[in-house]
Amino acid sequence: MEVIPFEPNQGVFEVHQIFLPMNGIYILENMDTGEMVKDQAWKILFTLGPSRITSAVQAIINPIAIT
Repeated sequence: MEVIPFEPNQGVFEVHQIFLPMNGIYILENMDTGEMVKDQAWKILFTLGPSRITSAVQAIINPIAIT
């Protein structure tokens, strides 16, 4: 998602800083969906509650997938 090494005169992890704190968009790049693949859960309802930390760039969240 980010260009590494960073481009000269650019901020560090700018996309991360724009997505979550400015727009409330979680990246979820470390989700482990292996169990869902094993169960062949191809169609799900995915929901993600808001973080309890305001203006955070990193937070503990609880994603839920209902088959």
